[in-house]
Amino acid sequence: MYKSDGFIYPAVLFVSAAVLLVISYTSSDFITRKTFAKEAGEYWIGENLLQNGALLSSRHMIQGQKTQSGTQRFPYGTVSFYINGNDRRETVQVTIKAVTASGTRREAHLLFNHKKKQLIQWTEV
Repeated sequence: MYKSDGFIYPAVLFVSAAVLLVISYTSSDFITRKTFAKEAGEYWIGENLLQNGALLSSRHMIQGQKTQSGTQRFPYGTVSFYINGNDRRETVQVTIKAVTASGTRREAHLLFNHKKKQLIQWTEV
């Protein structure tokens, strides 16, 4: 160590730069993965709410209830549906709107065949 001739200072700078590079890459990767996980979770919660709305509206039509709309609250969001049509028509259009607990909004339109009691078309807006 007596004859280092200025070796320590450049070595420390090089090692610290390498460590900072690794830390910045790792933190960037972590933040990207965390953001993706959050967005994917919101997507699947919205899909689940829309599917619950489709089930609620189809059950509503099959049971022959008089009201044309409904709202259901879940721990992870709220779903509402509006039935456009009446019992005399063969196909009925249903609009489903879902809002997650964090405020993300999703909407879907579906066509329901009243005679066959089945879903014909599903369109997300």
